[in-house]
Amino acid sequence: MKKLSLLLLLVSIFGFGQTEKRPIQGFYFSPEVSAGFNLSNIIQGNRDRDNNPYNPPVNYPNDFSYGISAVTGFNFIPNLSLGGGLKYTYTTDNFHIVYGIIQPKILFNVDDGEPVFIDLTYGFQLNKSVVENSDLFGIKVGKLVSHSKRLSQQGGLYFEGQQLGNTGVTFVGLFYGLTIFSNKNYNEYGKD
Repeated sequence: MKKLSLLLLLVSIFGFGQTEKRPIQGFYFSPEVSAGFNLSNIIQGNRDRDNNPYNPPVNYPNDFSYGISAVTGFNFIPNLSLGGGLKYTYTTDNFHIVYGIIQPKILFNVDDGEPVFIDLTYGFQLNKSVVENSDLFGIKVGKLVSHSKRLSQQGGLYFEGQQLGNTGVTFVGLFYGLTIFSNKNYNEYGKD
């Protein structure tokens, strides 16, 4: 009898405790643009660029960088998504690097319709450039703002470290993009 009462209690808590299912995006596609400043140059003060007369001139990363990316993925539980795609970055002449990226996304405030998110990014170089075997690690913090039934805008801050040959650089900046998703009932515009 005790086992039956415990079973009925658990069924009532889990079965009737939630009045509606938490939303998921389903499949999504996110194109994005980003621009940032090279913190490494600011911290070091560009002191190593011209002080060594024995080395030939080298292309150092600029103070400013920009990039574009496209990620596709799947939001399989309300607070977690996993995606992958491509990212192009420009840091200086001949440093045009295309990365393959893996990007898990953690979503917060999913029930509010405009969630805040954290993206963790790892990228590996795909193309030939002045440097070989470059990689990047990054974190982005932003917000999804509902725009229509299957579309949200996203924007926020990013912090990214890149290993460009023997040079490690750190960028901080802003990003803006769109997220197109398969579940039309994910945001407030899709709810009837």
